[in-house]
Amino acid sequence: MHNLITFVLPDTIAASKDLQMWRLRAIKAWLVSSCMNDSQTTHQLFKGAHIHRRNVMLVNGSCNRQEEWALLHEDTSNVAGTTAITEIHDIKDAPLITREAYERLCQTHATQYGVFGRVIACRAKKITTAFKDARLYLNTNAPFSAVVCGVQGSGKSHSVSVILENMFISQCPSIGLLQKPLSGLILHFGEGGAGASPCEAAWLAVSSSLSIRAPSVNVYVSRSSLNTMKKVYTPLMKKGNVKVSPLLFDEGDLDAQTFLSMMAVGSSDGAPLYIQILLSILRDLGENFTFNSFMRELDRKKKVLNPAQLSGLQQRLSLLEGFMRSPTSKSDARLKFSAGELTIIDLSDPFIDPASACGIFEVITRLFVRAKVDTGKVLVLDEAHKYLAIKNGTSPLAKSLLGLMRLQRHLAMRVIISTQEPTCVPPVVLDLCSIAILHRFSSPSWWEHLVKHVSADFSESDGFDEVVQLQTGQALILTPSGLGTFPRKEGEGVVERFGRRYLLVKTRKRVTVDGGASVLVLDG
Repeated sequence: MHNLITFVLPDTIAASKDLQMWRLRAIKAWLVSSCMNDSQTTHQLFKGAHIHRRNVMLVNGSCNRQEEWALLHEDTSNVAGTTAITEIHDIKDAPLITREAYERLCQTHATQYGVFGRVIACRAKKITTAFKDARLYLNTNAPFSAVVCGVQGSGKSHSVSVILENMFISQCPSIGLLQKPLSGLILHFGEGGAGASPCEAAWLAVSSSLSIRAPSVNVYVSRSSLNTMKKVYTPLMKKGNVKVSPLLFDEGDLDAQTFLSMMAVGSSDGAPLYIQILLSILRDLGENFTFNSFMRELDRKKKVLNPAQLSGLQQRLSLLEGFMRSPTSKSDARLKFSAGELTIIDLSDPFIDPASACGIFEVITRLFVRAKVDTGKVLVLDEAHKYLAIKNGTSPLAKSLLGLMRLQRHLAMRVIISTQEPTCVPPVVLDLCSIAILHRFSSPSWWEHLVKHVSADFSESDGFDEVVQLQTGQALILTPSGLGTFPRKEGEGVVERFGRRYLLVKTRKRVTVDGGASVLVLDG
């Protein structure tokens, strides 16, 4: 027989928000008293309550041991009405954090961060909070996913470049602390030909000061537009460490899935005969797939195709062959990913359509995920509205993107989607994003698409009016797991998640050259 303690709480305690804490103390007091038969310890642990004892038989006939408390948390951080942050993983994984919260929580943990901008206001319904220290930090140490949207001239590309500066430029105190630069891949697709413009992210290779060490940028383009694209990137090649090379795959880069993506082969349902033949050959080869063995089997089986089917097959094969490296070629640079370097895949080519670009991007993304770089990775989809909406967001690239976001913590991956039109982003991708950065736009349909898939509570605010009136460089930022310091009635402020609040932020200035500035008739 063992003693069981019955605790009768005072009414003032039972009605308070600290009820859960008192319950935990009661359990702990019972354990100590039962194991040690020490009523004095019980009274010290649980003051303010009436204690009664009666005899009961314990299950298994043994006493609970105090060691069982070693893995239990005696805190009230998850009790209704209290949201203070105490868990280490909540601190380390927060994508955005204010300076005040950083000083309180993060300085004792290994981390790296970059200055993103200045918080003008933090809003929740009709409540506005202003932080004493307005600096907002981007956590570059932990994986995250972000959607950045806004019309041209609103500051969208500037924000993406600021994020990349924080991930690739070290030894620059004015933008934060970066101990280990990341490895980056940027997917870009635009209008081809002589009037093409370079990917704006390439300007990260051109610093605005001699004291800034800009990262190396490797640009890969289609072989058919190599000379044209070299002319497009010539201004950057003269000013910074930018190299332009043809995008060519080695046979070892291709597996069956890569081949299907390059050939833009989707489901076999309702597919033409030549697609059925392709799939049949791939199934037969299985893990023994090589490009040469596939071509041999295809030459043997394509005799059953009629001229129209042969034409469709040849059209798809020509795209694949245009990106294959010749066995005798030794001079062309090979696609590689390295720590501290940006790799840009620029498929601005009049002979490449969005569907083909989407397939090639999916292949590159798979290679990037598999690459060993000994650091974190960042994938940027630049001008995503030009290719991500293919097949209503069900393209292989969209599916691959979704898989990356679900596994980003295990792959050390950061995903950034930059687009003018948020409607091109599949709803499930918006649901998974940890950061939404909204620059100025004026489309009600865009707003309706976004607010259905974000956590911020705009029910009692004029959020859309605020977005329409944003100045260049300003943005509304939604990041539920970000951390800030908020005032309490008694004592100093408490570090909490932003939750359903949203931030009005002004992005900081760049330390590299801004290549996306508007071209005006008159300067000054």
